[in-house]
Amino acid sequence: MNLNSFSKPQIAIVAAVLYTAIMGIGMFYMKTFMGITYGQPEMMNLLWFILILLNIVNIFWVTRYFSWQAIGFRRLNRQQLLWFLPLIAVLIATWVVFLSGLARVSLSAAQWQSFALVGFTTLLVGFGEEIMYRGIVLHAFLTTGRVRWAMLVSAIAFALLHAVNVFGGVPLLAVPIQLLNTFQFGFFFAPLMLKLNNILPLIIFHWLWDFVQIVAPSLVDEQTATAMRSIVQLSDPIELIGGIVMWLQIKQVPERAIADLPKPVNL
Repeated sequence: MNLNSFSKPQIAIVAAVLYTAIMGIGMFYMKTFMGITYGQPEMMNLLWFILILLNIVNIFWVTRYFSWQAIGFRRLNRQQLLWFLPLIAVLIATWVVFLSGLARVSLSAAQWQSFALVGFTTLLVGFGEEIMYRGIVLHAFLTTGRVRWAMLVSAIAFALLHAVNVFGGVPLLAVPIQLLNTFQFGFFFAPLMLKLNNILPLIIFHWLWDFVQIVAPSLVDEQTATAMRSIVQLSDPIELIGGIVMWLQIKQVPERAIADLPKPVNL
């Protein structure tokens, strides 16, 4: 398929659909042929390989049709970090409780290995999903000149990615809740990307957020896990209220967000 004559939004749609399809195939293979259900620690043994493939594909899209600067690796607007601080505070509090619980247990060599594997895999998740949805998709649709449309497409595409978890064994009735949670996450992160002007803080946060929530249940006691869940729930009103306020503030496409996007090349 020759995409050189495609618009940036069209290229982004192809990229996002391919990303979702690869993840869906991976979930199906994991559940059907390996007998591993989504959420089990063993899923990391396959997921890291799928995510390396997805990140390689992402690198192709960025280097061939966009640029690293164009999709968010730009000068950080430090003043806008204030929008991020409430959610960062929740993340820090979650990690403090987790580490305090971890200090009370003695991990085996196998558990340390699992800890490292989850850390590596969630790093790939954070990098891959942010590059695709707050990088490629968001910035591609900003070229339409409709900033809120671009943010909405970014949030919806990010949520739809997680619908494929049903192929990994997630109950069908649980999927809408997961879609709502991930949409809310994308609803907050899309305008935050435009505020910060840099995607790296989002990648780091996404990594540490997923890491602590995935690794904790198998390593800490129930009291610690319950305390962590209570803290994590504080993120919901922060994302909702903060997202709404930022959406109301951002009325036009920031010039810096599309200035570096290369023009299509006809070969």
